[in-house]
Amino acid sequence: MSKYIGTPVVNISADTVDVTGDITTTDATPEVIIVNNTHEDTDGGREGKVTFKGQQTGGEETTLAQIQASHDGTSDDEKGDLIFKTNDGSDGASPTERLRIDSAGFLDSVSTSNDVARFSGPNSGGVTFRNDTSNEFQMHTGTSDALIFGTNGENQRMRITSDGDIYFYEDTSTNVKLFWDASAETLAIGHSSASTSPLSVGGNTTSSTKPTVAVVDTTNGASLSLRGRSPTIWMDCTAGGNGKILMDGAEIQIKDGNIDNEGTVRALIDTSGNFIVGHTSTSGILTSNSQTGGYLNVDGGLVAAKSSDAALKINRQTSIGEVAQFRQGGALVGRIAVDASGVYFGDSDTGIFCDGVNNAILPANTNTPAVTDNFLDLGKATTGRFDDVHATNGTIQTSDENEKQNIAPLTNAEITAATAISKLFKTFKWKDKVAAKGDNARTHTGVIAQQVENAMSDAGLDASKYAFWCSNTWWEKDVEVAAVEADEENDIEAKDAYTRTNAYDTQEEAPEGATERNRKGIRYPELLAFVGAATEQRLTSIEARLTALEGE
Repeated sequence: MSKYIGTPVVNISADTVDVTGDITTTDATPEVIIVNNTHEDTDGGREGKVTFKGQQTGGEETTLAQIQASHDGTSDDEKGDLIFKTNDGSDGASPTERLRIDSAGFLDSVSTSNDVARFSGPNSGGVTFRNDTSNEFQMHTGTSDALIFGTNGENQRMRITSDGDIYFYEDTSTNVKLFWDASAETLAIGHSSASTSPLSVGGNTTSSTKPTVAVVDTTNGASLSLRGRSPTIWMDCTAGGNGKILMDGAEIQIKDGNIDNEGTVRALIDTSGNFIVGHTSTSGILTSNSQTGGYLNVDGGLVAAKSSDAALKINRQTSIGEVAQFRQGGALVGRIAVDASGVYFGDSDTGIFCDGVNNAILPANTNTPAVTDNFLDLGKATTGRFDDVHATNGTIQTSDENEKQNIAPLTNAEITAATAISKLFKTFKWKDKVAAKGDNARTHTGVIAQQVENAMSDAGLDASKYAFWCSNTWWEKDVEVAAVEADEENDIEAKDAYTRTNAYDTQEEAPEGATERNRKGIRYPELLAFVGAATEQRLTSIEARLTALEGE
């Protein structure tokens, strides 16, 4: 039975079937009031309903929907729910609940007894979707200025802050599993900081202009794996700049393993910056007879060791010319060049050519490269002398008349000097050989250059005008060389300090305090030819006089 309080506009009795027309009033706040007089505190009690009915084509009456107000909970209080129900076609006179607004302001969409979508009230606005009592998804603002997504009883799974940061799967210990830092433009996996997360992708922690992929695991070691048919890491600096691989006190290793087995190190960049292949360190590659591999030293230098094959192979394609340059202080001081016949070694126009076609070693210009003629000396009279020359045959000097001029017999003065020189041949021992071998130093035969010079001078001749007599001057300066400490990692052996004597060809290039040195020498083939020519002319003269005496 309905009861009206106040000034009713329309009286709806219990047997009223239909109401037509408008409900109007001059009251400023017209209302329809339904009161349940049953005294009860049960959940769903004190209910009042508005039922909507209709008739089918056969005149059957059907209940279409209801709006119900009832008590929320079991306490002796004033809490109430507002419930909306609809008939799914098989409910008869008892439609099924579809939507409920509870006393706390939550708006629940109900499909079964446990499947709901809940919209919370204004103080903690949000929505909950549940398909049974244990599986939920919540979306709400929470107590902070953020939009929070959770599951299973308010557990936080994602949070979007007012700054645009996104936290994914955050547990009660704030161990964020996935985090988007909007200001740094960084996606971090593991913690809410790109600098401490096992993996972060995006902007640098201090500048969003430097995108990074950072993998961090200070306990177990960090790994970044790419799997697929042809995994590739591209560094495409389309906007300029330089691609970089940075390491902080660690090695960069390249191994032949897979994701389950690290395998063997094939190449690495060590903590010093050396690039090493075929070995795990620089130690022993240069000095050992068993280690193979190679490395490019961080401060320069290439070392390679290979078993049963060339450690260095160089190929110049198509044309002849350089295959290697050697520099000191930036200045070019030597080359290795090739042509189809062999290899050139040297500096500019001072070089040798190993002629593999003609089986000969020839003087050469390495610039062109090309063989040179009548230009280079072998050895140096001052500080670059050879000791012994071992050969099957003696040397061959050019003696072609077509290449000579001023051909003449010896003058009387030359005969006088040659006669004197022929008497100057003596035996002697070299001082340095005696110092090294003592009494075992062997005896040599020859002349003394200074005595030859005097014999020429006594005959009124200048010895320096003749090729058989030589005099060379240079300057020397002793230099202290510091000791070298052993460095096994870079294959450097220890060396004691020592004194080195530097030589200078001219006084201008010699440093202050340098000592002038002079060494005199003899070209014996020419000297003997000089003495022999004089002897022959003397014998011819003697024979002529004897013939004249015999004819008298």
